[in-house]
Amino acid sequence: MKMMKNYNCLLWLLVAMLMMAMSCGNKEDEPGSAFDYYMTIQSQVDLNLNEEEDESQGTMSNGKYDILSKTIVSMKKALASATSEQNSRQVNDAAVMRVCDSIYNDYATAYAEQRGNTICFVKIIRSKMVNGQAQDSYTLRTYHFWIVDPEPDPNPTDKIEKPEILAQVDLGLSVMWANCNLGAKTVEGYGVHYAWGDPTGKLWSADGIGWKNDSYTWKTDNYGGTNPPADISGTTLDIVTMNWGDGWRMPTYEEAKELSEKCQWKLQSRGDIKWYEVIGPNGNSIIMPLAGSYGDDLSQPYARFHTGPYGVNESGYYWTSTICSTPATAEGRGYGVNSEVATAWDFYFKAAQGDMKPMFLDDLRAYHLSIRPVHDK
Repeated sequence: MKMMKNYNCLLWLLVAMLMMAMSCGNKEDEPGSAFDYYMTIQSQVDLNLNEEEDESQGTMSNGKYDILSKTIVSMKKALASATSEQNSRQVNDAAVMRVCDSIYNDYATAYAEQRGNTICFVKIIRSKMVNGQAQDSYTLRTYHFWIVDPEPDPNPTDKIEKPEILAQVDLGLSVMWANCNLGAKTVEGYGVHYAWGDPTGKLWSADGIGWKNDSYTWKTDNYGGTNPPADISGTTLDIVTMNWGDGWRMPTYEEAKELSEKCQWKLQSRGDIKWYEVIGPNGNSIIMPLAGSYGDDLSQPYARFHTGPYGVNESGYYWTSTICSTPATAEGRGYGVNSEVATAWDFYFKAAQGDMKPMFLDDLRAYHLSIRPVHDK
């Protein structure tokens, strides 16, 4: 009798456990655990991602970037489909990535011979939706798109035009600061990454820059040459002056230091996008985007200066016009730069450090960083 009673207890316990398991089910099938798949896009070229357009006619007025737009539109549609089919057991991160990889690989295969500077990157984001609010956002993958220009531009332009929104902002400092990055079309835009001492904005060559005994050697006239000026602000080596003119120029080390020390730096965000609001002593402010940077791939020392962008939406690196004249060891000059190779000052900030003031670093002049122009009062 006692054995039967124990058996019944065990049976009811197993039934209760089974019912609990059935009520829990697969967490991926719970309505409250649905994921939203979407993308964030940062591009150096104008994209017109109108999903309603006839794809056979293209999605852009500028034909040379047509395939890039079509590829991103296809990925957007795949993500939207995955989000709307959350009740399907086939919808999971791996399945979403397989579809996106397939679309991206078609682009990569078709235009492998055009591989060059990255002009656009797309992040695939997964967010868990809880009571209509996005939580636990996670970047599944970042896709890099390089330039696709199989035919020469019939109307080439070498000039970096001033954007319509450009304005001088008085922060209560010794100079006026631009409200946007060089190469950007909006105040929030990342703009384009440039090397130091390249007034064309197009130089990516490593010719004459060698790698020996874990440090660089410099035998090129590019990027300011073997004996660069102490400061290039307002000179023919200043990309801002040579393109925008009208008194615009690169900021000097001292002017960047003033921006760092006399202003408040507040980390701000909207959704997954972060930036710094820089508030001057007089209360006026500018936005400094976290545009990342281009540099070496340290695992491949001969992949020169075009690897990246690194740290987009995580860090910002901005050139000054001033050469670093402080003696330093090879280890102290960043990425094994020999102390005999003149580097230039830049200032940088990282979202992971919260409300921080920029720090200063001397970097190889061939690296590609952001530039925020200034104007004399």
